[in-house]
Amino acid sequence: MSQTATAQTATATQEQGTHFYILTLQKPMNGGFMVATSSGVCSPTGMSRYDLYTWLVGEMVRQTPQLAGASTLHFDLRSNQI
Repeated sequence: MSQTATAQTATATQEQGTHFYILTLQKPMNGGFMVATSSGVCSPTGMSRYDLYTWLVGEMVRQTPQLAGASTLHFDLRSNQI
């Protein structure tokens, strides 16, 4: 890989965020289940993994109040680099 390609990849990662996350919540509802997934990129500077997880759950509940008290089916946070 050339240095130019490396520099372009680093710039693209910085613009996107330093980390990629996915969070899936599930809650029993009306004889079935409500399942919601959120994913994206972020740069959690100064946050612990737990801080970010708690904030993401809070944002999902804020956007969809029916998810209050939901169980976490999946949470993953990784560096946004290959």
